[in-house]
Amino acid sequence: MRPPILENGYRPVQKAILSGIRLMTGGMVPGPMLAMSYRRDLCGKHLAACFQEGMRHATEWSVAEVEIFAAFVSRLNSCRY
Repeated sequence: MRPPILENGYRPVQKAILSGIRLMTGGMVPGPMLAMSYRRDLCGKHLAACFQEGMRHATEWSVAEVEIFAAFVSRLNSCRY
């Protein structure tokens, strides 16, 4: 369940980016993107840094290999991203 607060409360630039994503995906912005964009200074940028460390730096795989693997798993899970 998505908290309603994640549907508003963004800065103008973030609103523009999220509007573009809505256009590309048919109206739905993935939940992780909304959560990481909301109050970015408080939580989002720190969470993004942790994700980058876990997904990119803690492996001997190249960035391309990680992205291909993520796309494959997302496809298997019928996920949009």
